[in-house]
Amino acid sequence: MARKNFFDQGTTLFVMQIVVAAYLILLGLLGIVYWNSAAAQFGRGLHQAFGRSVYPVNLILSIVELAAGVIVLLGLFAALRRDLLFVTTLVIAIIWAVLIVVNFFGRGSFGPNFLVWLSRLAADLIVLLALWLINRKYA
Repeated sequence: MARKNFFDQGTTLFVMQIVVAAYLILLGLLGIVYWNSAAAQFGRGLHQAFGRSVYPVNLILSIVELAAGVIVLLGLFAALRRDLLFVTTLVIAIIWAVLIVVNFFGRGSFGPNFLVWLSRLAADLIVLLALWLINRKYA
């Protein structure tokens, strides 16, 4: 009889889902908290002073991240429908992929330093991969 490894796929995905959910919840909370910070208000004031509209995209993304993190976490401990978890993780993975393209390739690429840029890109790609693996769990 083969001995079962503790770090099998189910345990690993379980732990990864907890970590990704906590990360999304924290990102959402940070975005909401810092939306009202003095620096953010100053920046929005400058945008309005120069005739630009103030788009609350960061606030909307923070709320989506927070909600997705809560749903992913609840998926482990509550009886949620698999299709809700599948769609939630798919949508957040697509949003994450779009943000990667916009942030790393749409704005001045390879800045401020190539290694720093590459390190940040790698970190975001790891989160994207984790979201994809969790999504495949509910497919």
